[in-house]
Amino acid sequence: MTEFEAEFEPGDVDAEIEELCDLGVDLAEAGSFAKALEAYEAAWELLDDPAEEQEGSAWILGNIGYTKFLQGHYAAGRVDLARALTLPGGAGNAFLHLRLGQCLFELDDLPRAAEQLRLAFLIEDEAVFVDEDPKYRALIDGRPS
Repeated sequence: MTEFEAEFEPGDVDAEIEELCDLGVDLAEAGSFAKALEAYEAAWELLDDPAEEQEGSAWILGNIGYTKFLQGHYAAGRVDLARALTLPGGAGNAFLHLRLGQCLFELDDLPRAAEQLRLAFLIEDEAVFVDEDPKYRALIDGRPS
């Protein structure tokens, strides 16, 4: 049992997963990236096997990838985010495309970064770039950052 496993009624796995993911978001926002990853990984472990086929798997893995991005682990984040796009609920998710594009940008894979960032923009328009570094939006506009 991890320190993040809470007391839930048997069969209330969905609530526990949601609680762990909410905790992961709070920890990541506070800069506690290692703890956030622990919370997300604990949520992943609660998914039925095969985890990759479960609803919510893209959300959890996407948050794992984004947290790795926040840590500066862009290659690891890229792997998780690309995989999350293939999971149930992942295709067409603007958050996943944005975060994958950011990882690719930081890895200097600008053509693929622009592709992912454009997809995010097509799905969510300008809203996807709110609170993001302007260099990502500039890439799809063809402007230097």
